Amino acid sequence: MLTKTIVALVADLFFSVRIETALSKRGYEVVVVDTVEGLFRVPQDRPALVIVDIGDMGLDWEKAIRAVRRTWPSVPVLAFGSHVDVDARNRALAAGATRVVARSRFVQALPKLVAQLVAA
Repeated sequence: MLTKTIVALVADLFFSVRIETALSKRGYEVVVVDTVEGLFRVPQDRPALVIVDIGDMGLDWEKAIRAVRRTWPSVPVLAFGSHVDVDARNRALAAGATRVVARSRFVQALPKLVAQLVAA
């Protein structure tokens, strides 16, 4: 069952508020977590989308993406990080991220990116 819940693994308060504000205006319930375990404490069976900050060195984001793939294989994962960190981008894709975008693109086009991935 698809839900309108989005789980965001983001430790940065600035970005978590930005994500919540942008997506709640469009009818999504956003659950922000800062641990891999927190990803799986969602109110529904599974979220419509998982967002992961791959630029935060304090988050085990590769483990998180792999865990999402194992637990919810059909749930899309939108990862964002530094545009110059090609290694992180490639590692996120190898771990199972559906799409990886630069932080600037993420901020600029978040509602559009989410709509594309949730509808897919």
